[in-house]
Amino acid sequence: MAQSVKLADDVMATVRREAELHIWSVAGHITHWLRLGAAIEQAGAYVHARVTAALEGHLDPAELREEEGIAWLDALTLRK
Repeated sequence: MAQSVKLADDVMATVRREAELHIWSVAGHITHWLRLGAAIEQAGAYVHARVTAALEGHLDPAELREEEGIAWLDALTLRK
């Protein structure tokens, strides 16, 4: 069953542009990015549990790998 999600205008503009470039539907491209993100989280270079621990204050962000640090900083930025 399809679900609606609210995304920021700048995110949707990026999705639309990329979907057009790659000849995807908007929904298809969002699904593609979602699957890529999930694969990256499970790949080992990025450990979602470590990012979560840093966000919760249980791990010093300085101990995060580069990819994890980017995700941590991105999550902090989105909280504001």
